Amino acid sequence: MSSVESAELDGYLDVEEKEQKKLQSSTFLWLMSFILKHRRPLILGFSMILLGTFCTLLEPRILAYVIDEAIVPKRWDKLKMMVVVFILATCLRVVSAIQQGYFFEILGQRVTQDLRLRLFEHLQRMPIVAFDKNPAGRLLTRVTNDIASLNEMFSAGFVSMICNLLLVIGILIGLMTLDLKLGLIASSVFPALVIVSVYFSNRLRISYRASRSKLSALNAFLAENLSGMKTVHLFNRQKLHMARFQRLNEWYAEAQTMSIRVFALFQPTITVAAGLSIGLVIWFGGRETLNGTLKIGALVAYFSYILSLFQPVREIADKWNIFLSGMASAERVYSLLQWPTECEGECNSECDAKYEQMNHKPGHLPDPVPLSGLRGDIVFENVWFAYDGSLSHGSEPRWILKDFSLEIRAGERIGVVGHTGAGKTTLISLLMRLYEPQKGRILLDGKDLRKYDKRQLRASIGIVQQEVFLFSGSFEDNITFWHDRGKPIHLPSGMKKLLGSLSLKQKGDQVLQERGSNFSMGEKQIIAFARAFAADPKIWILDEATANMDSETEALLQSSLNEASQNRTTLLIAHRLATVQSADRIIVLNKGNLLESGNHIELMSKNGLYARLYRYQQAQTPTPSPEVPCAISNGSQEVNSISDSSA
Repeated sequence: MSSVESAELDGYLDVEEKEQKKLQSSTFLWLMSFILKHRRPLILGFSMILLGTFCTLLEPRILAYVIDEAIVPKRWDKLKMMVVVFILATCLRVVSAIQQGYFFEILGQRVTQDLRLRLFEHLQRMPIVAFDKNPAGRLLTRVTNDIASLNEMFSAGFVSMICNLLLVIGILIGLMTLDLKLGLIASSVFPALVIVSVYFSNRLRISYRASRSKLSALNAFLAENLSGMKTVHLFNRQKLHMARFQRLNEWYAEAQTMSIRVFALFQPTITVAAGLSIGLVIWFGGRETLNGTLKIGALVAYFSYILSLFQPVREIADKWNIFLSGMASAERVYSLLQWPTECEGECNSECDAKYEQMNHKPGHLPDPVPLSGLRGDIVFENVWFAYDGSLSHGSEPRWILKDFSLEIRAGERIGVVGHTGAGKTTLISLLMRLYEPQKGRILLDGKDLRKYDKRQLRASIGIVQQEVFLFSGSFEDNITFWHDRGKPIHLPSGMKKLLGSLSLKQKGDQVLQERGSNFSMGEKQIIAFARAFAADPKIWILDEATANMDSETEALLQSSLNEASQNRTTLLIAHRLATVQSADRIIVLNKGNLLESGNHIELMSKNGLYARLYRYQQAQTPTPSPEVPCAISNGSQEVNSISDSSA
């Protein structure tokens, strides 16, 4: 793979996965905390393991007793009794194997269920900046593939590892108790086997970590391209994207092959160790038997133990790859759960303290204050903001807002205009606390915005954007977000009329497909308006909210909005200047700075950037035909295209 291709595909990898790390003991302890929550299946499973191990270790002893005490002296009564004991031990071993598999499978399902819920809860609490930097496919891999790998570790690897480890320890103890000297000789190969196992396990851990990383990159690429499949078809990029996917697929296959190669070298070392150990027992044990110092039954028991010893060792080796793969997944899940979450509720002061420390400011803000009686006074006070990180990184950030100050009075309608990239949408993101400014502060009703609980803050703001995300389900669920289902939704009459037309389109079936793909952009915006109306917000924000609507629909929405936003602070962000002419005040942004401020008439008289943009748009706008309603009365002024109030 060329360096260019490697750099291109490297963008799909997790940042922390580009550095090889040792398996942290904290990961295992964290995983054990989830296991110990379910003590009943854990204790019952371990009890069955102990019972099965005892029965397995008892069988060679029975064989030795049968040979030395029943067959050689020809004692039929003892032979019959030991046959019954042997069959009983075998039955108990079978029952214990069934039960331990059942209990540990239950344990694995409960632990992975807890992990899945914990992971999804954490993802919902993570700040937006985390999703900006991490593709959805990468995060999806953590919730699906990595959790599935952990489940396999619990159901297969974990049980087998514990059983066989106890069995190996028990066999070694049995060898020592039968004959200490011969036991030490038989187990002399174990130190070398342990050293080789540690070496190969380190290699396997690295290869499994790399494999998981490549799988994450593969899923990130798939999620991105499936979401953008319409664009792929429109620009006829199928072959190029197929080539990129093939390179990622080969990358993942190479990582998998590396782990297979390492494991293929691991198995023969166990076979060699087993052969050496059996050879030593035959030589030294056989000599002692010929000399009469070791009974034939004891030698047979030794052979039985040795043959039984390396079978669990082989199974440990077989399951060790599952265990290491599961632990590599546990590392990834654990690392994701260490990512910081948004400040909300009781953790607000702690998060704010971290924020203050990040900006080299002493102290932290007090506990969050309630949002009752919100008026809507908003003040941006010397705000600096950049998306590319905090001031602690050393390099100068690429500022989106530079020393930005603005005061918005309660109930005021503010239009926000400017070139693309001027910082209009950034104002919304900061006001909603999706991001925090690097310098300066934002005040709401005279209090620092960071004093408020984020959930209450966002619940008090109604936002309608140009790009609307809809979930699969009904209109009602997409409007209320599955809250208070079945209760009537109070909407303005114009809004009800528009929603009724959408329902008729579906002929009574009000189910939306994924991302609302069975609706147009304009129809999605209607549903977005309904969401905002249903929330009854104290502050309205419209970001190019009617850009995809016809004039008649826009007029109905504008009428409903004028009614709902009376005496409420409203921010209208627009590229189409006709949608903000009726605003009480219009601010013009240019490269992150407040360039102009005033109403439409004042800004036109200044003959600045706003006037130039307005004259250009007027020159580009064709004269509407008389039969198309295109002007709406708002007070004493007329608005040509309705509130895109946000635009």
